[in-house]
This record gives sequence, structure tokens and C-alpha cells, in this order.
Amino acid sequence: MYRGNKCPQYCMIIYSVAFWCSGFGILFLGIWMLAEPRRSYILDLVDFSEDDPLLRFGCYFAIVSGITTLFVGFLACCGAIKGARCLLTGFVAFVIFIFFAELSIGVFALFYRDKFRDNRMPHYLANFSTNRYNRDKWVTPLMDTIQFYQQCCGGIGPKDYYGGYWYLTNKERGTQSFVPFSCCKQAQAARAWAIQPIDPMCSIYPYYSQAFNNSVHTEGCHKKLQEWFDQQVIIFAVVGFSLAAFQIIGICLAIIMCRHIHGYSYVEMKSVNLVFVVFLFLFAMSFGNAYILKRHYEYPRSIRTIYGMVPDFSAMMRVYGKRSDTGM
Repeated sequence: MYRGNKCPQYCMIIYSVAFWCSGFGILFLGIWMLAEPRRSYILDLVDFSEDDPLLRFGCYFAIVSGITTLFVGFLACCGAIKGARCLLTGFVAFVIFIFFAELSIGVFALFYRDKFRDNRMPHYLANFSTNRYNRDKWVTPLMDTIQFYQQCCGGIGPKDYYGGYWYLTNKERGTQSFVPFSCCKQAQAARAWAIQPIDPMCSIYPYYSQAFNNSVHTEGCHKKLQEWFDQQVIIFAVVGFSLAAFQIIGICLAIIMCRHIHGYSYVEMKSVNLVFVVFLFLFAMSFGNAYILKRHYEYPRSIRTIYGMVPDFSAMMRVYGKRSDTGM
């Protein structure tokens, strides 16, 4: 039973509400990075170019941490209201885990910030444009998405396509094309998976002619993508480290409350069972629905919803198998 100054108890209840809000925040951040096409393609770029899926798994890790935070926040609120030492002790144990989880999110973000330093970004994008566009199935939608959203063309510039695999093999309009349609200036109704150039003839204009400059983006993608990538990394790092610091406050409040609790306040098994049933139901629903919808791994990306949170491991294995066959 809780005895003594009520201030720590009230502070713990207020903190529990704020803790819930932080859980929704980190859950939203992970889903946002995976489901929003403007941001999810950077995960594809790191996965494929670095052969390293840890950044994507970091987003899934953020989602799991967010769901766990919601459950733990409810646990903390019950413990604060009832003055139950067992619930507060469990809260502290969970928060320590969440603290390291959110700290790792910030560390992951800073680690990946240097992945494309030292001119590695233009090297990767130029290689995609020259050697792999229209040859590797996963490169074509990736480059189209980058060029559409960043309003750019090629890694260093449009001439990255000149003499490359796509340049030698494409006959998009029955004649020689110089750049893909995703390099062209797009109509307002266009989407990354439904390209609609303002000028349908834009791909056949010779490089840097007046017609070409008027209808095609002439800037390379590496600078814009590097700047955008740095911004997203900063968001992840700030959120991860801020929330990790926020957990320390909760640990201190819970310890202070426990010091004022004399004896043990037992919680009915029905209440405990209800908490675990709700948590398991939410987790199973998100996991199961996500696996089904994740089967739609290819474009269009509009089918990705807030349930697209769990990787389709079988699809990932097929993708990596194909890449190994191509000698990557």
C-alpha cells in the first residue's frame, strides 16, 4: 500500500500518460519510415547497395519498441494508481530494456550516417544508372522512385545512362531514348509507380539540348539524396536519444514510489490476464496482417498501409537469392 507524500504518485501517473504518448511517437516513426514511399526507398538503397538490412530492421525494432512501450505504460499507470510494488518493479525492468532499445536506435542512425560518405553515394547511383538499370529487377523501381521524388536524373547526371545497359537495350518509343521517363518533369497526377511525363517525347531529346533541358531534370541525384538521407538520420538519432533519456525519469519516479510502499498490493489475476491478452492480441494482429500485406513487396507502393510493418522473410530470401545469382 502506498503511504506518504502523494506527489510522487501523481507524477508517476502523469509520466505514464506521457510514456504512452512516447510509445505512439516511436511506433509512428517506424511505420512512417516503412510505409511512406518518400522515405522507404532509402531503406531499399541501403539494403541493396550495402547488402546490409540492419537499417530496415531498425525500423521494425522501433515498431516493436513502440508496442512494448504502450503495454509498459499501461503497467506503470496501474502500478501508480494501486501502489503495487510488483507492477512498478516490472515497469522498471521493462523500461531498462526499452532504454537500451531506443538508445540503439539512435546509435544505428549515427552509424548509418557515414555509410555513403567519401563520394560513395554518387558511385552507387552512377553504377545503378549505367550498369544495372533495367537489368536487375529491383534496381529499376528503386532508381525510378529516387528520380521521381528527388527530381533528378542519374547518379552524377543524365549522361550516366549513356552507353550503359539500359541505353543499349531500351526501345521505349521505338527509337533510341537517352533517359528513362522517371527523369522527366512529371505531371501533377504522376506517382512513382505511375510515371506521367509532361512531355511524352522527353526521353528522346539529345542530352542538354534546349528541349532536353526544358523537359528533363538535369541535376544528378547524389547531392539531393545525401542531404535528404542526413536529415532522416538526424530525426532518428534525436528521437532515439531523447526517448532514452526520458526513460531515466520514469525509472527514478518508480524507485521513489517503491520506497514509500509498505507491504505488497496484489492485483487480481483477471486484471493481469486482461493486460496480457490485449497486448498479445494487438501484437498478433499487427504481425499477422503485416505478413499478409507484405506479400505485395513490388510496386505499386500505394498498397502499403500502417500494417506493412513486418518483413516478408520468404520474399527477402528470394530477392537475396536472385542478387547472389547475378554475382553481386
